[in-house]
Amino acid sequence: MNTKFFLTLTLSAALAACTTLGPNYQAPATNAPAAYRAASPVAGAELQRDWWLMFGDAQLNALEAQALRASPTLAAAAARVERARAVFGATKADELPRLDIGASETGLRTSAKSVTTPVLGGQAITFEGWQTAVQANLSWEIDLWGRVKRQAEASQAQLDASTLDAAAARVALTADVAAAYWQWRALADEATALQRVRDSRANAFKVAQTRFDAGSSTTQDLERVRAELASADADVADLPRRQALAANQIAALTGQAAAELKLQATTLAAPPQIRAGLPSELLQRRPDLAQSLAQLHAATAQVGIAEAAFYPSIRLTGSFGYQSKELGDLVSAPARLYNFGPSISLPIFEGGRNKANLAGAKAQVDESLATFRGRMLQALREVDDALAELQGRAAVVDAQNRTLASSGQALTVAKSRYDKGAVSYLDVTEAERTPLATERALAQLRGAQWAATAQLVKALGGGWTATNAEVAQGS
Repeated sequence: MNTKFFLTLTLSAALAACTTLGPNYQAPATNAPAAYRAASPVAGAELQRDWWLMFGDAQLNALEAQALRASPTLAAAAARVERARAVFGATKADELPRLDIGASETGLRTSAKSVTTPVLGGQAITFEGWQTAVQANLSWEIDLWGRVKRQAEASQAQLDASTLDAAAARVALTADVAAAYWQWRALADEATALQRVRDSRANAFKVAQTRFDAGSSTTQDLERVRAELASADADVADLPRRQALAANQIAALTGQAAAELKLQATTLAAPPQIRAGLPSELLQRRPDLAQSLAQLHAATAQVGIAEAAFYPSIRLTGSFGYQSKELGDLVSAPARLYNFGPSISLPIFEGGRNKANLAGAKAQVDESLATFRGRMLQALREVDDALAELQGRAAVVDAQNRTLASSGQALTVAKSRYDKGAVSYLDVTEAERTPLATERALAQLRGAQWAATAQLVKALGGGWTATNAEVAQGS
């Protein structure tokens, strides 16, 4: 019996290494273009994992640290990773034999009227008493077709996908925090410019009122200036609302109440240039793209699982233990019991279920591949959009700076002529119109430039690379 036992076990182990059904995962070609459509800085800064530190802004650094510490979004992503890790651990356990031990103490009495009750001399032989048993049970599925292996492979890929999803959530969160913060600062700059416009309109109205009272101007002239002052008042009054919304967004992203947020306004300068690199590098820089490949890997492994369902399943089961009516005789040779042997299950009629499952698994591969290609195209577009936005905004800023310089010179001339009595103060306020409007436009443009910078950071993967990640699909 022992020889047959070990022969069966050895044969089963050899068969377990026979084959693994289903296609092996291969990363698809990216077909990325040689360069981005928009011009990319060659000598720009390289993004690091904590990319916001490059700006040297202590206030931004504190906000990013708070977001990473308290964001519910990141906490949920981390929980999904742990759940996937637990599923992977449970799946890997299926590759190993399962052993459990049980014990029982049972009171019983056999029936004197049962057809199975032995009879001696016309008298039924019954038993009444207690029976004690201790038994170890062993179960192991022989992975002839690689079903268990493919399950572990799919589970590992899903764990990778969850890890990469958490990395992508970190990239998005840190970029969104910076974008909201820079928007708030741009609004503070715009508020300063708007207040100057409002002060100029108030001075112009005073002059117009004086001229009207003196009979040297018409009602139309006075009402025009009054309307301009009212418009400036409306713009100034609307800024606190816009700043509050930006601050509320920052608070939500950093996991705190808006009332707890304390920000200090400082003037925004031009953002630094960031090197975009090559389109072919995106796969190694964006965790969401790597996550798509991990999903494709998992879907590919599911095809092997579906194919294995068409083939026999063999399981080795066995038990060994002791059973006795007397506790003192429990661990003795006569009380010993055991059984061992293989069991086989072969699908004969499933009503088309296995074929449908296989077709569904293959369709999932096609869907995952299409999803990856769509995300790749979207990623390329996002980088191109951000580069085009930065390039276009920079050109407009240059033009506005020239406008500001020229209109500033015109204002200087107007003030000089006013000092000499050649023109009225109303002419000076008119000369202020263009430079003040340009200052506001520049504040808005600076905000747009920094928003595009945050967009570019996110599009480039926020300093994530496949080499410093926990997993690197498709490498």
